[in-house]
Amino acid sequence: MRIIRNERRIQRGEFIGKYATLAGLMVLLAGLIVSFAKPDWVLPLLVCMVVGVVLSVVGGYFAGRYVGPLAHHEALATVLKGLDDRHALFQYVLPASHVLLEPGGCTVFVVKAHGGEVIYEKEGRWKHRQQGKVFRQFAGQESVGAPDLEARQQAQKLAGWLSSQLPGVEVPVRAAIVFASPDVTVDAAASEVPVFFGKKVKAWLRGPGKLKPLPGPVQRQLSEVLEGNA
Repeated sequence: MRIIRNERRIQRGEFIGKYATLAGLMVLLAGLIVSFAKPDWVLPLLVCMVVGVVLSVVGGYFAGRYVGPLAHHEALATVLKGLDDRHALFQYVLPASHVLLEPGGCTVFVVKAHGGEVIYEKEGRWKHRQQGKVFRQFAGQESVGAPDLEARQQAQKLAGWLSSQLPGVEVPVRAAIVFASPDVTVDAAASEVPVFFGKKVKAWLRGPGKLKPLPGPVQRQLSEVLEGNA
């Protein structure tokens, strides 16, 4: 499997994730020092607290997406590792963040790195339970949200873009969700958008989720458009 990435965006996100949190802690420490040295300096103390918290939350958010083995681009590449060269993974270079080009079309992935327990309920409601969840969210961890809705929106965005790039050519575009953390349990059988835990997605792509191959000329056109705009 070939991987085409926006390395500049990833490096920028990684930098923010690593250093914004550190900067936030330093600002909070400065505020603590001010509170002891100059207890009557109320406004500077408040400014330090607000700036420190904002930097910490922003840093935590970016760290969750771009830093470490559970960074979304790394985690998805890991679970898809082993697909042959007919597949190409485009990350942060197309209208959807993570797009897998297959012989039969495109799959748009939404990646989640949450631990704990994730449950899909009726009417598109998702629940997430995790030890220390409140603290983690305060530190910048994003909520699970509605990954099925997010995946559909990204798939629709990619499909519309492909229609403008390849008028008259029908390219199957579908959505899927991958939970990448080894510390997560997922109960989402009722979700209309396929939901997978880790490497199980690869078995689906090779088995029940395998798309019928497009004609050779269409495959080449699709590949050229995606790589040309990457």
